[in-house]
Amino acid sequence: MAILSNRTSERSAEVDPADPGRRGRRRRRGIGLSRDVIGALLAVPAVVLFAAFAVYPMLRVFYLSVFDYNLTSDPEFVGLANFAFLATDSRFHEALGQTGFYVLGTYGPALILALVLAQALHTKTRGMGLVRLLYFVPVAMSWVAVSVIWRVVLHPDGLLNQALSIDVNWLTSSSTARWGLVIMSVWKEMGFFLILFLAGLQAISPDLHEAASLDGAGSFRRFWHLTLPLLRPVTAVCAVMAVIRGFQAFSPQVVLTGGSFETEVINLFVYKTAFENARMGRASAVAVLMFGALLLLTLIQLRAFRRRDR
Repeated sequence: MAILSNRTSERSAEVDPADPGRRGRRRRRGIGLSRDVIGALLAVPAVVLFAAFAVYPMLRVFYLSVFDYNLTSDPEFVGLANFAFLATDSRFHEALGQTGFYVLGTYGPALILALVLAQALHTKTRGMGLVRLLYFVPVAMSWVAVSVIWRVVLHPDGLLNQALSIDVNWLTSSSTARWGLVIMSVWKEMGFFLILFLAGLQAISPDLHEAASLDGAGSFRRFWHLTLPLLRPVTAVCAVMAVIRGFQAFSPQVVLTGGSFETEVINLFVYKTAFENARMGRASAVAVLMFGALLLLTLIQLRAFRRRDR
């Protein structure tokens, strides 16, 4: 036993010089591993909830898109019949066209106005913070509240007609209802993109503008050749979010017109198809098509902005 103990002590004496560093690495590795395990365990509830309330419904929609399902009887497999029906459905085509009009009519002007206003508000003037906050107030309001307010503004005797000295039935005419929705939505959405552009402008170093000014560049040239290229990442984010938010439009159309007067957008078409006509399979097919369309549009936008960066 004495010999064994002597040998052990000899071995430890041989290893001792390297032990402090090795023990420290093992301890740090053990702490890192335990932190990873604890982090993974803490993330489990969030992952489970995400799978239950996001992944499963999405997979269920894909599944129902190839079935005929009316909520009261068992789903009946119909293959691609729902998609074939939508290819020839004039009401679906009309809703698709109205959605495109709404996205372009609302978010094109909203992005341009937000960029221009961001340039104007990008100063350190006293009280400018309050002005920026006022532009953001409509964003903080719900779509339903904003729609109720604009229902009064767009009334034939409302504020808009009185301010412009015109007599237009904004919400009860097929020729003007969608324009009324666009005007309201530009007012509501512009502040959201304004904040994003302001954040992008504040990230640009003032030294760059100062150097360009010393080189003789005017305000427009500085904006076109310096500010816009440096804002490209923010612009890409704004463009992608604008398309997604536009395709998600639902509440203003429901509150202001109920989808009448050529204002039925794609989300409202899905809602009516699913819950008023009880054609869940057909509504799921529309949702699948919209998912594919939005994914494709997003990839095209990101690719276009990435190509300009090269």
